[in-house]
Amino acid sequence: MAEQLTALGTGFAIASKCYTTCFTISDGNEYFMIDTGGGSGVLTNLEKLDISYNQVHHIFLSHCHTDHIMGAVWMLRMIGQSMGKGIYEGNLHMYCHKEIADGLLQMCKFMLSPKLMPLFGERIIFHCLTDGMTFDINGRKTTFFDTKSHKAIQYGVKVELLNGKTITYLGDEPYNPECEQYAKGVDYLMHEALCLEAEGEKYHPHKISHSTVKDAADWGVALAVPNLILHHTEDRAMDTRKARYTAEAKQYYNGTVIVPDDLEIVEL
Repeated sequence: MAEQLTALGTGFAIASKCYTTCFTISDGNEYFMIDTGGGSGVLTNLEKLDISYNQVHHIFLSHCHTDHIMGAVWMLRMIGQSMGKGIYEGNLHMYCHKEIADGLLQMCKFMLSPKLMPLFGERIIFHCLTDGMTFDINGRKTTFFDTKSHKAIQYGVKVELLNGKTITYLGDEPYNPECEQYAKGVDYLMHEALCLEAEGEKYHPHKISHSTVKDAADWGVALAVPNLILHHTEDRAMDTRKARYTAEAKQYYNGTVIVPDDLEIVEL
């Protein structure tokens, strides 16, 4: 069965030339959304790819930073309105830790129509995560794990795909060895890579809990993964980003390097 990773957003927190972190895993029918980016751009990119809200019933929010969760307000608004019109089938399941669930509910009370609020708890269901929690999401065993971040409570996710392969998303911080059971030997490892090694003095990734491309490539080697997906990058020169990041990663890592552009679909 065809499995796809769709990149709706691949940039870092203040990216202006691309959208911020947002991906989906799908078979081209039902879409599991991994983070929602930082605004209404998630709606724009879904429309560009002809993905309907009615195809999204599961959304994971890794942590509380704006570039990962603010798009959720827009998704909740549009899906809530679709529910009210009778054109959204089933329920929407949100996966996040309790602080995000509580905060997002308060934001929705403040920002969205009061008519939508009765849907929360009835058809919009929050699953508050704890380390190692496993769900069946669109037929795939999906395990959420605490990344042991020192900056904010953050969760990653490992998905067992319908084709038997595995993919792990580590959020937007460097790999933590405490998460080895979720990352070692997976078929696809999604690792943030803020900048090239030579640009460390410009972006200071290590001071803000981020990685260089070399850092991510080194972890790809250490974890023996055959495919390394780099994301959450700076956006200074988008036309050359794929080539620059791939070239640096290949200096240290012999597997397949994937640097997706926004709206790119990666066959898994």
